[in-house]
Amino acid sequence: MNEFESMIIIDPALTPEEAENENKKFCEFIKENEGEIINTDIWGKKVLAFEIDKKKEGYFFINYFKINGSQTTKINRYYKLNEKIFRYNLLTGSMSKEQ
Repeated sequence: MNEFESMIIIDPALTPEEAENENKKFCEFIKENEGEIINTDIWGKKVLAFEIDKKKEGYFFINYFKINGSQTTKINRYYKLNEKIFRYNLLTGSMSKEQ
């Protein structure tokens, strides 16, 4: 399995609980695809450096996980189909320490 780091920005129109629930759904998706969550950093609602899709804020989550590298296509598809996630990245080589 490969290590990945992924930051997602979730729609600010949601409540903090709804945003955390969306991130939990992503973590469950990783587990369902034979991955393992190492750690999640919750940054909360932050002001964006520049407006994206007419949004000035978003809920930030950084997930560190292990998964087979062949699953990245499924992860990108998940992000694109989830309308509540309006920006994301997926980087190989997690920089998190296991907790």
